[in-house]
Amino acid sequence: MKKSFPLFVLFIVLSVFALSGCSGSDGSAGAAGPAGPAGPAGPAAPVDAASLAASASQYATAQAAGFTGTQAQLLSLSYASAAALSYSGTEAQWSALQTSANAAVSVAASVSPESCAVCHKTAGTDHQAYYDQLNKIDAAGIQVSNITYAYAAGTTTVTFKMTKLGSDFSCKDADNLNIYWSDYDGATFPANPVTAAAGGRTTMKGTLTDDGAGTCTSTYNAIDLGNLAASNGTITVYGYDELLGTVPGGRVKQVKYPYAAVLKIGTVGYTSAANVAGCEKCHTIPYGKHGNIQGATKAIGITSATEFYTCKPCHKDDGTGGHFEWPLAVNDPTLAASYNAGTALTAAQKTEYGYKTTLMNDVHMPHAMEFLYPQSMSNCTVCHEGKTATITADAQFKIETCKSCHPFKGDSKLSLPTLAGHNITSTTAVCNTCHSATGIAKTFSSIHSGYDKKIYAGVTAGVAKKWKDIFTVTVDSATLSGTDLTIKFSAAKSDPGSLTTLAVTDIVPKVIVGLYGYNTKDFIVDAHGRTIDTARNLEFDWGTTNARFTPISAAAGKWEVKASLANWSSLITDGTVKRMEIAVLPKLTKVVGNVDDSTNLEATSPVTADYNVPVATASKTFNIATNAFIASASPIVNVATGCENCHGALGITFHSAQYGNAGVVGCRLCHTTRPGGSHLEMQGRSIDSYVHAIHSNQPFDIHNIDFADPFTLMEYKLETGDLGAKTFFSYPTFTTKNCKSCHAAGTFDVPDQAKSLGGTLSASRDTLKGRTRSITGVPSYVTGPAARACGSCHRTNMINRDDLGGLVSFSQHTKDNGYRTVATDSTVFDTVITKIMSAFK
Repeated sequence: MKKSFPLFVLFIVLSVFALSGCSGSDGSAGAAGPAGPAGPAGPAAPVDAASLAASASQYATAQAAGFTGTQAQLLSLSYASAAALSYSGTEAQWSALQTSANAAVSVAASVSPESCAVCHKTAGTDHQAYYDQLNKIDAAGIQVSNITYAYAAGTTTVTFKMTKLGSDFSCKDADNLNIYWSDYDGATFPANPVTAAAGGRTTMKGTLTDDGAGTCTSTYNAIDLGNLAASNGTITVYGYDELLGTVPGGRVKQVKYPYAAVLKIGTVGYTSAANVAGCEKCHTIPYGKHGNIQGATKAIGITSATEFYTCKPCHKDDGTGGHFEWPLAVNDPTLAASYNAGTALTAAQKTEYGYKTTLMNDVHMPHAMEFLYPQSMSNCTVCHEGKTATITADAQFKIETCKSCHPFKGDSKLSLPTLAGHNITSTTAVCNTCHSATGIAKTFSSIHSGYDKKIYAGVTAGVAKKWKDIFTVTVDSATLSGTDLTIKFSAAKSDPGSLTTLAVTDIVPKVIVGLYGYNTKDFIVDAHGRTIDTARNLEFDWGTTNARFTPISAAAGKWEVKASLANWSSLITDGTVKRMEIAVLPKLTKVVGNVDDSTNLEATSPVTADYNVPVATASKTFNIATNAFIASASPIVNVATGCENCHGALGITFHSAQYGNAGVVGCRLCHTTRPGGSHLEMQGRSIDSYVHAIHSNQPFDIHNIDFADPFTLMEYKLETGDLGAKTFFSYPTFTTKNCKSCHAAGTFDVPDQAKSLGGTLSASRDTLKGRTRSITGVPSYVTGPAARACGSCHRTNMINRDDLGGLVSFSQHTKDNGYRTVATDSTVFDTVITKIMSAFK
């Protein structure tokens, strides 16, 4: 097998094509024209075309001051000669222009295209190939079948058949194999008191023998389990073969061939209220607890999947939970930090924060209290789709249910109400005495709908329906006349279930026009920026004022607006801009009453602000030469089946709901490559750099983190793995190499420089609260698309580990095989991009 990179390395590239070669020329040399009527300055030194382009910004400034000379003359003429060529500025201004122009020429001369694809052309594909080795649960993996059970004279015998890659396989050759018995009492899976020392787990694995044809026999007599033939319960066989590694800082195993099978004995009527398919939205497919224990298997003699049966041998319904860090993190952060540092809890504290190892607790508590679950916990439908009526029934309204998600102390907005008569510290009290259809208080389902109303409008036929499946906004037409772009767009509503009274007229749109640079996938004009005046360059919120937008009409869900591109006419004329992206980001807004979400348990106050929910929209690509829409490029990222598997509605995780539903192209309209990352040090604002760094666990705004606070420090360690953390979060598929969890097939590899612009990386944050570190003094750089996008994960790992040596070496590597230029001012980006893209004209 090809040797793989360590974990947490290159995590996909938000680009479509692999580099096919650094074709093109840096341009031919050309001589400057005569000095002009001022006389003796003589011809300027020969300057190549790319260098001339590099000083274009300064030349434009000179022209605006009346200068009629050539671009090459700007580099060498005296002030007197410039004045003779109609330059109206001062001598100091001319000198500053010359200094800036020559600096731009110097910068341009120092950069050359990246050569990453020479050695790393298939790096992303290789990462995915490594990931695809994990969890081979199919006919080509390991299969377990024909489980049988027998008991005689204190000896338990279990037999089963194993195959691997379609051939007989000896159980003795498997790296790991377990056999467990799980009692079922008609409602729960209780712990076995005989094996209390082992957490109530009942192993049945004994001496293994194999008949040479794949039939394995386990003979167990260490403990007389008695004859279980007349009992109710399950026998679970599970394990793995070919361990590839373990996620650093944890016990998540990465294995090529996990396997599991279940045999029911007697009557086992257990049906989970959750779906393994819900776990698979964020985690591995198929889902494997600890990386290798399957959540769903085919039981012998049963035609449907047995969901979560394999969890029951360990996660007993009456077992004693040991993860006190979960409730402590939200109920008593100071104690949580002390406990994490090794301070033992008192017996009273263990009682107060104790919980049972039910699947509900062991899933709800870490997702609500520890892990970075990217949705509201009120969005139960993610894991319980089609079963929300079961989980919100009055019978489920018990203290244990509430405390599995909510803190029960402190002043958190999520805290349970400390009302008179509410014994929230009890572990046995029920709420449905009063909270029921026949009681005096609200029912459970009226408090918790089972879905986040910021994402879903309601439930139809047991399935929650998203707002974006009801409301859609479409860009209908666009016409460019001179520098005026007239755009028409409209909204439609589809609501057969009558889930909402909101109408298309409740939509307030945001219009964005992005100008692609050099026929790449990236925008040379930052529509979200402010380079003209205080308003956004080419972004317009309906009902506000922007000198570059003129609203024409708005009625009955149809809008028309005119955008002026006059400020960028030179870019269109010289061919730098040939295409543009027109997007509408709608906001569905209205005061509609109560909304229950993760910040308000009962939402007793009506919504007074915008009821901002995500509406579906799609941008369109406009060709300037043909004055018509053209087919948009194939998507790089599968938002609906990638991002929204975990995030539900992408926009509301980081922004307001109107963002995120125009696909990643919509994200790129604001997350351009021009600026550096504002919240992420040493990263770009471009969406590839941002997303890769976030999913590699680089913290936002590190300069605002108080490292002197014990709890904050504990959380930082847990999230980043830095500062000697015992364990830390990993991308939910347990490695960042799973490119296809977000990306479309074939878009994993090194960016094609002809189709992706370089970008700016932000500087390091050198002053941290309560911490000194080795990495300091890193300036802002302009670098290539691969160094920006692919390098984002590499940098994150080094930043999180404070690995100065590694970061310096990596940065030098990207410079030696591409470019890395200090962004001393805003002109450096344009200078570098102009020079690099001249190779691809």
